[in-house]
Amino acid sequence: MIADIRDNHNAWPDASKVRTVFFDAGNTLLYLDLAWIAGRISSDGWDISEEGLFYGQSVAAYEATRLSLLKKYPTDADRLRPYFKRILTLAGIPGDFAGECAGILVDEHLERNLWRQAPDFVADTLEALKSRGYMLGVISNCDGRLKALLDEGGLTSFFTCIVDSSTVGAEKPSERIFHCALSLAETDPDKCVYIGDIYAVDIVGAHAAGLRGILLDPLDLHGEFDCTRIGKLPEVLDLLPPKALPPRAP
Repeated sequence: MIADIRDNHNAWPDASKVRTVFFDAGNTLLYLDLAWIAGRISSDGWDISEEGLFYGQSVAAYEATRLSLLKKYPTDADRLRPYFKRILTLAGIPGDFAGECAGILVDEHLERNLWRQAPDFVADTLEALKSRGYMLGVISNCDGRLKALLDEGGLTSFFTCIVDSSTVGAEKPSERIFHCALSLAETDPDKCVYIGDIYAVDIVGAHAAGLRGILLDPLDLHGEFDCTRIGKLPEVLDLLPPKALPPRAP
């Protein structure tokens, strides 16, 4: 095991074939604005912290897999309010009020998108992968604002292709959205990996389309699932070494 890589069943394959790294956006490249959420909910008199919200979002992502596999919330729009409510409940808001507070978050998200923080480690990781010779892309269930959010985070220039589900008419875990990205990147699935944070949406979809999936699992909750897991995004650098340079012409 390298660093905090959590590979429970399958050994990581030979990385020499990998040419392209695709990413989910939410909670992979762009993160919930926990400071805004904590401040807004605290302003109503509730004792809530960013640490509690981080714990809540990590557990809620794990539970979202269960609900998605049960087909309870088949789309991102269906998941949004119960997802926020569950985060707040886990962070300490009583259940009777978590739903009301979740409505506040939904309203803010619809206006500005709450997945709007791009920590420095994201750009650092992308820069390192680019310097190692990998092509990068984004495949995300979003509402048409994906490129603008990446622009605001200073990340757009890293990517060869950016696929927003609203523009292609298909959401993960549908294979169609992955096939669209493969076509835009002009690459084959066996030369790609995909990194995301919800197993039933990101990894199931990637595997169905023939890509190797890497699950972001910060609290080490997903040990039962057959996939490679990492605790933090920079740990992908332990899996993807620099590409060999082509031989120089004589």
